[in-house]
Amino acid sequence: MANPFVIGPSVTETASAGLPIFKEFAWDFEKDQFIFNSDGSHQIVEKNEAVKVWVLHTLRVERYRYLAYFDDYGIELEPFIGTGPNDGQRSSELYKCIKDGLLVNPYILDVTALSTKLNHKKITMILQLSTVYGSTSIGIEV
Repeated sequence: MANPFVIGPSVTETASAGLPIFKEFAWDFEKDQFIFNSDGSHQIVEKNEAVKVWVLHTLRVERYRYLAYFDDYGIELEPFIGTGPNDGQRSSELYKCIKDGLLVNPYILDVTALSTKLNHKKITMILQLSTVYGSTSIGIEV
């Protein structure tokens, strides 16, 4: 006899390795604020879009500085500020720090630098993220 109290499937969709679907609040990085639905509730993004939001927030946090975050959240960017020229070696070191900071997320499997542009004051990178949901790319400026 079937269970009359079961409504819908009892197992929710999961990613590989038994991880639940990754969700984040949608964020408008140009305005630096949450994105809301028409009814005033927070808009929620899932899967690769949620991973992108997490990545961009992680890159804005200096690791070990704030007690509100765990020690493995964020990147160590301060050693790169004002200490030397932005050259190929510095961009390679920066990429390693970014990769270390992002691979703590179990949904991110690999991080690859697709392109690096060096400017006198900035380093711009296009990163390829391999996630449990597939591949996506993201541009960052440091």
